[in-house]
Amino acid sequence: MSRLRLAAFGTVAALCATALCTGASPVGPESAPAQVRAPHTIVVGAPSTVAPHSASTTNVPCQGGQVPSGGGVRTTSNGVFLTATWPSGISWVGDVYNETNTPQTFTPVAICTSQNHTTRTGTFVSVGSGQTAIVRAVCDPGQVATGGGPNAGSRGTGSDSGQAYISQSSDIGQEWVGRVTNHGPRATVLQTYVRCTGTPHTAHASAPTSLAQGATGTAHAECGAGEVPTGGGGLGNPAVDFNESFPTATGWTMRATNHGSSPLDLFARVTCTSP
Repeated sequence: MSRLRLAAFGTVAALCATALCTGASPVGPESAPAQVRAPHTIVVGAPSTVAPHSASTTNVPCQGGQVPSGGGVRTTSNGVFLTATWPSGISWVGDVYNETNTPQTFTPVAICTSQNHTTRTGTFVSVGSGQTAIVRAVCDPGQVATGGGPNAGSRGTGSDSGQAYISQSSDIGQEWVGRVTNHGPRATVLQTYVRCTGTPHTAHASAPTSLAQGATGTAHAECGAGEVPTGGGGLGNPAVDFNESFPTATGWTMRATNHGSSPLDLFARVTCTSP
């Protein structure tokens, strides 16, 4: 297993310079084989409770033979942080850690469709206490990313575990990139998942939201006219930890907290298609 130690994150600037953080771009090769388009429906799961200073996991299944193209997690507190948002079979899974002194709720959200999808995964990476790690999952040639996310949470739930907070979950062409920073006392394992299809998709990004030191804020990316979201997420410095990441009817919304020592930017990303 490989380990990555990332300090002041110059990669964000490099990624933004390649139009990852602003504007719209086609996802994947223009020659991707066309498939029959299909509607995409947002399915909200039942709220779950996470105890104080503990981790927890939940999921929401698609129904009627449908599968997830992407998904996310909603939370009710700025003291709750995402540790996993990923596809598992017909379900979307969400894991969180609750830093507060009171029980909090969190809710998984899936985007379900009858369109054929495949799941690809990246390699496992060990993330030691205090470390930051990145894992990329790549679609097969001719396919494009519709959604995805990292999983660093569901391998250990309970008090003082599952504290590898997500700071990036976003598409880059045919890839999905997941990044976490481990705030817990023990090592964990990170893996990233991407959902793939042959139907053309388009990626859109929000303008930057500047977060002061210690502040929590939101960013939102909109699909183009006539498009619907199939997946999404966001990115920032590794010190910008995700509180929630979820689809809306026309885009994707992020909320995150700046745990760094200076102002930092947050970007939302959304992957869209024409139903």
